[in-house]
Amino acid sequence: MSGENEKILAKQRLTEFLETKKMRKTPERFKILDVIYSQSGFFDAESLKKNLDLDYPVSLATIYNALELFLQCNLIIRHTFGLRVKYEKTPVGSSHYYQICMQCGNYKSFTDLKLKKSISLRTFSAFNITNHSLYFYGICKKCGQKNKKQNR
Repeated sequence: MSGENEKILAKQRLTEFLETKKMRKTPERFKILDVIYSQSGFFDAESLKKNLDLDYPVSLATIYNALELFLQCNLIIRHTFGLRVKYEKTPVGSSHYYQICMQCGNYKSFTDLKLKKSISLRTFSAFNITNHSLYFYGICKKCGQKNKKQNR
């Protein structure tokens, strides 16, 4: 799905959600959503604020409130990598795999076709999977080397 189509569908989903919940359709919410769906990869509230401040100043509180709202209507995913909270947009039908270092908190996403195929073959009664995330926790190569040096 193209980025522009993804944006349109996200705005439609947000509009429907707000109407169902009888919430206001503020321009700030839609501008924040637009910035999120214009980028790829991870983001946090502070990086969103920097991007928005360039042409549309919004308070950090407004951004955090919008992120909570977007989580409720499944437009974004929240990840906790160590002590860091990051978000990413929720593309339908995708899979996400992450390696997270328990020592330094760094994280890396990766793809694994065998793992993806294995998970796609898994069926659940009365449950239809639309996407999934899988986290692997351990020690990264850099921290492992640092630990070896310290233990000598």
